[in-house]
Amino acid sequence: MGMAMANPALREELLKFEPTASLCYQCGTCTTVCPMTDYGLNTRLVMKLVNLGIMNDWVRKVIWLCTGCGLCQENCPNEIRIPNVIRFIRLRVINESRKK
Repeated sequence: MGMAMANPALREELLKFEPTASLCYQCGTCTTVCPMTDYGLNTRLVMKLVNLGIMNDWVRKVIWLCTGCGLCQENCPNEIRIPNVIRFIRLRVINESRKK
């Protein structure tokens, strides 16, 4: 995955976009029910990294595997709106690419 530095500003931006993201305690339920896990999407790890303010190349790549089915949110014990977190990351990636 490579080294990545935590970015507190990214975390703050995430929590403004989707406040429930901070409720993730890494139970892994989202990854267990995700139909895209077999294709490389590890939702639990995405949530961990983005909650730390880390958006590395791996995150930028795997977020496009999400189908938006909502099974992660349906099964999350803390009712985290994970599809919104994925949308947040996708918007960041799109905005980054526009600036290049």
